Amino acid sequence: MFGKKKQDENKGYTFKPRDFDRDERIALQKIVSGTPVTRKLLPQEKLVKLIYSYVARNIRIGSTAAQNVNTTKHPQVFFKSLKDLFVTTENLVEIEKYWRFEGRGPTEQLEDLVARKDAIIKGFLNESFNELIINMEKKSSTAQKQKMFDDYQQSLINNKEILGEENFEFFKELCMKKLNVVTEEESD
Repeated sequence: MFGKKKQDENKGYTFKPRDFDRDERIALQKIVSGTPVTRKLLPQEKLVKLIYSYVARNIRIGSTAAQNVNTTKHPQVFFKSLKDLFVTTENLVEIEKYWRFEGRGPTEQLEDLVARKDAIIKGFLNESFNELIINMEKKSSTAQKQKMFDDYQQSLINNKEILGEENFEFFKELCMKKLNVVTEEESD
C-alpha cells in the first residue's frame, strides 16, 4: 500500500531531479510558473511538476512545429511553425542546466537549427513554389492565378524578418526563372 503511493507520486516523470537550492528555485519558478517569486517560493515537488509540464508542453509544441516545417507547402503555416520551433527550443535551453534531457540536448538542437535555418527556408521555398505553380496551372482565370501568387508573395513579405534577404532574393530568382515575373518589391 505504501509502495503504491510512492510510485504514483513520481508518476509523470521518469527520474527524480536533485533538490534545487533557493537561487535555482527562484530562477526556475520565474521560467515555468505564472506565480511571481516575490509572493511565495514554490515547494520542490510542485516546482518539479511544473517543470515537467513546461518541458512536455514545449516538446509537444516543438514536435508539431517541426512536423509542419518539414511537410507543409503553405507559407503561413511554415513560418508560424518555424517561429514556434525556435521559441520552444529556446525555452528548453533556458532550463537545460536544471533538467536532464535524453539524447541531443536543447542547446545542441538550437545550434543545429540556427546553422540549418537558411537551408530549411530555401528548401521550403523551392518545394512550395513548385506546388504554387502546379496549383496555378489548375486555375482557368488569370485573376485566380494572380490572387494565388499575390497571397503567396504577401505571406513571404509578412515574414521577411525570418525569411531573410538572401532567401527573398532566391524567391525573386524563382519568379524570374519559372514564371518570368517581377515581384512587387522589384517593381517599386
